[in-house]
Amino acid sequence: MTGMWLQSEPLLTPPERAVLLREAQQEWPVHGQRNERPGWRIVGGRQFLGPARFSYCLTGDRRLAIEPELAGRASELLGLRLEPVQSNYLYYGPGDFLGLHHDQQCCPYTIVALLEGDAEPLCLHPEQVDTPPAELAPLLDPAGHHGGLGVSLADGPLLIAGTLVPHHRDPHLGAGTITIGTFCFAPAAG
Repeated sequence: MTGMWLQSEPLLTPPERAVLLREAQQEWPVHGQRNERPGWRIVGGRQFLGPARFSYCLTGDRRLAIEPELAGRASELLGLRLEPVQSNYLYYGPGDFLGLHHDQQCCPYTIVALLEGDAEPLCLHPEQVDTPPAELAPLLDPAGHHGGLGVSLADGPLLIAGTLVPHHRDPHLGAGTITIGTFCFAPAAG
């Protein structure tokens, strides 16, 4: 992994993405939840969370079954033994977004994979890596857009050091729903 992210098709193969998409579509009507966060906050002194509006689902046996395989692939790329922490499906309808944020401290590495839809880029902010969390708030604007280096998930899954690199997703401007799978990992103990 050069820098704090890398994009690699082998992280999650097209057949695996197809299986996960079917599961995400089946799970959403039964177990989907909504996240609407109007403002920003700091968690644990390090994690910045900006405004957000999207849906998510924490269920799915196939998603859970693939976590160890993905941990192995990410471990090989990083040269570091990782173990799964959590994963979920994210759903962005028209106007939904994920404001500038850091990932949870328990999730130092995350694979983000587009499963379906015409997704706007995930915007990374490597220039803000060492910025104190409270100083990130002025970068927010009411629409949740704040520049950054756009990475298209259509080009393949992304492995990101999300607790270090602040990132965001601009409002979804297209029709239909974007479906994304996220898989978080931490260094294995001992």
